[in-house]
Amino acid sequence: MDAGLAAVLGATVGALGTAVTGATAAFLSRSTARHQVRTETLRALREARRATYTNYAKTIDHYLDKLDTTLILLERVERFPEQRDQWVENAHRRWNEALRYRQTEVDTQRVLLQLDATPQVSEAALQVAKWCVLLSRSTGRAIADLKGHDLDTGPLSPPSVGYTQLLVAEGFDPEKPDLERLLSRGRDAYRAFLSMAAADLGESGVLA
Repeated sequence: MDAGLAAVLGATVGALGTAVTGATAAFLSRSTARHQVRTETLRALREARRATYTNYAKTIDHYLDKLDTTLILLERVERFPEQRDQWVENAHRRWNEALRYRQTEVDTQRVLLQLDATPQVSEAALQVAKWCVLLSRSTGRAIADLKGHDLDTGPLSPPSVGYTQLLVAEGFDPEKPDLERLLSRGRDAYRAFLSMAAADLGESGVLA
């Protein structure tokens, strides 16, 4: 082979090798950068969901505690009949506090949850909301029965059809549902939400 031709071919092969090596390095660099961006995006999304799930769970836990206290006060109506009116009023006040808390804090966190949550977690939260509403309405009706009139104004009105149907479908007496059992079902739904949220985040717990 002519020495000049060999030199040209050698230079060409060398240039091609350098170009290929440079292209490969650039490709790997871009691939690594994309992977890092994706990893950071997923991490940020996961952290945002974790915060949303945790805030919702904390508000629900606090709300159920408020209703639990209301049920304790209602129990004392029967245990201390001589102080009946006092315990009824205390239960009514506590129920009102729980209702306001649900209409503000809980509902706010529920809306934020719907924006961030996966469908499975949203469904679990919907079940929590169902039991919270049933427990709240049933507790309110129990207080109204003791007062002899609705908690706002006027005579005691019959329960709504939707409320009655939900209670019957879940195996409750619509006239006088077991409040403690309703509270238990609410806490079961709350724990199911925690489990689903933890599974979505790939964690052993949401409130850890």
